[in-house]
Amino acid sequence: MSLVRSLFKLLFLHIPKSLFQIAGIIRIVNRGKRAFRKALREKGLPEDVVDVLVEGGFFVEVDWNRDDF
Repeated sequence: MSLVRSLFKLLFLHIPKSLFQIAGIIRIVNRGKRAFRKALREKGLPEDVVDVLVEGGFFVEVDWNRDDF
């Protein structure tokens, strides 16, 4: 009975929770890409340059492990 209960807990609690967290991360990344694209357009860059910068893997790297905060 314990095995069945743990399988149901895994299937109905842990797996959906993980999937929703992954979906949230993807949503945040896509929102960031849209905001970046919008900011580049507002600066007056041509559309082909904006496409290359957004889809070409241009990402701002942030060093989260810095000790000088």
